[in-house]
Amino acid sequence: MRRRSAAAAITLTALGALTACGAAHTTGPHDPSSTTGSPSSAPTQTPTPTPTRAPVYVPTAPSGTPLGTGERVWAAFSRSDLPYAVWWARLKPMLSAAARAVYVYDDPSDLPFMTVTGQVRLAAKAPAEPHYTVEIIVPTSKGAFALDLERHTLTSPWLLYAIKFPPTVQ
Repeated sequence: MRRRSAAAAITLTALGALTACGAAHTTGPHDPSSTTGSPSSAPTQTPTPTPTRAPVYVPTAPSGTPLGTGERVWAAFSRSDLPYAVWWARLKPMLSAAARAVYVYDDPSDLPFMTVTGQVRLAAKAPAEPHYTVEIIVPTSKGAFALDLERHTLTSPWLLYAIKFPPTVQ
């Protein structure tokens, strides 16, 4: 019996919600879809606010590749909207020991607003040790960032050891 009462209550609630949704859309003089309203009753366009933080970059390359690692490093590093502890917890596992010693003092809120403006890609130049180092280029609205990655063996993971900032960002 309790099951039937609960089922009936859920059904009535759902019907009430559907009825309320249908009743909420009416056409009248203050409705923008109304053709009978005067031109002065048309809604005004509100200017789009300027974003206060950059959109979150979403990696697409496989995670074990140099490009995939570079994309994930950028996705973590560029999150200026996160509190330091969260930002650092996401970034730290992708850093070499030397990079951890340097970037531990960075404050993500100091990063300027910027967006990725092109394809994140491997640098055209050959690195000094082709199997152990690579450079990833991240084109942004503030200039191109270069992410230098390294690994110590052919089977070890790629880790960030340096970020080269464009001259427009210091």
